Amino acid sequence: MENAENGEELRTSFLHGDPQTLFVQDEMDDDLEMAGDNTDDSSHDNEKLSHVLREQDRFLPIANVAKIMKKSIPDSGKIAKDARECVQECVSEFISFITSEASDRCHMEKRKTINGEDILFAMTTLGFDNYVEPLKIYLMKHRETNGSTHNAMGRP
Repeated sequence: MENAENGEELRTSFLHGDPQTLFVQDEMDDDLEMAGDNTDDSSHDNEKLSHVLREQDRFLPIANVAKIMKKSIPDSGKIAKDARECVQECVSEFISFITSEASDRCHMEKRKTINGEDILFAMTTLGFDNYVEPLKIYLMKHRETNGSTHNAMGRP
């Protein structure tokens, strides 16, 4: 990405042409619907209304992403704005990808809360096996520190 125009092209194609329009999946019938402004006041039984997510609702805060990125470079290093924005989109998409898979598992098991085990299961299912063992260790240490009674896989 050499300039802001290239970043804008990426964002536009990523969002299928309109930066304010997203494709959302309805949980009831697994059909993709296009979310956008619905100016039609008619009421149809078969239509399901979706809401449009604003950019700040879809992405992690750019300041948080930049802070994490800054920790992995020398103090004198700088990060270009388009690099921060690109990583912001990628990280947000990755989190959504993993969370969606974990949510599907919860839905199949008729549960409403995603736990650590669901995230680890989703990561294994999606091919991120290399991260699962270190995350199990981190989760176990986190729970020990916070006094949780759950084991490393999220079960009491």
